[in-house]
Amino acid sequence: MQSFQQRDLSTDSILFLGLAELAESSWVLRPLREESVLELMRSIQNSGLLQPIVVRRAGKSYEVVFGSHRLEACKRLGMKRVHVLLKDMNEEEAFLARVSENLIRNSYVDPLEEAKGYKMLVARGWTINAIGQKVGKSDSYVCDRLSLLDHLSQKLLVKLASGELTPSHAEVLSRIRDQSKQEEVADWVKRRRLSVRSLEAILRHAPPPTRVKLQDIRNECYVKIPSGFLQATGLESGQTVMIYARGNKLILDNLDESPNEVQP
Repeated sequence: MQSFQQRDLSTDSILFLGLAELAESSWVLRPLREESVLELMRSIQNSGLLQPIVVRRAGKSYEVVFGSHRLEACKRLGMKRVHVLLKDMNEEEAFLARVSENLIRNSYVDPLEEAKGYKMLVARGWTINAIGQKVGKSDSYVCDRLSLLDHLSQKLLVKLASGELTPSHAEVLSRIRDQSKQEEVADWVKRRRLSVRSLEAILRHAPPPTRVKLQDIRNECYVKIPSGFLQATGLESGQTVMIYARGNKLILDNLDESPNEVQP
């Protein structure tokens, strides 16, 4: 077997390597899908490996850039060696290429791994705009991903990693400064099955949904409305409003503006 130094390592070389020489990327952007691996196994058994695995040099081994599912299928089939396409890429270029490829295909990309990668790039001098251009996304998209790591509570990060919380909901929740409030609103959103658009609309011009306690005073029920909601809705202490119920919702109408709904 040729040594590492003796092999042809020019850009875009086709090499025939042992599977033991191939290492998975440290950036796990999407989990292996069992269905995809099984389909590839059937295809490889019938027609061989039609598309080589793309790798880059990483020390004295080769890191997989594209083709993790193909590699897993080859391993399960008991193959010892495969053809690979060697690309001249550093860690940053490989990460960005993998993100871009998966986003173009609309494949699932782990939002936390994606965010960690962006954070690594920023630490190495990349600008938000440059990252966005490489992955084909806007500056706001990259910033929203970074906000997950910088602002989302640990509890919600765990839910995001497990798939219990969607990336889009998580990005909106990360805009709430108080992390305990993030968790409270996240539970409320789940119970109400609110869409991302509905959550954004609720948070756009008012404080986050807040728990308030109904108080019994002289046989009448009172609720203390936080000042932030008064400011957001144009209501003032001492003002007369119209109150009525719609299902389980209590609606306060200040008569001068559109109705404002308050969850009891």
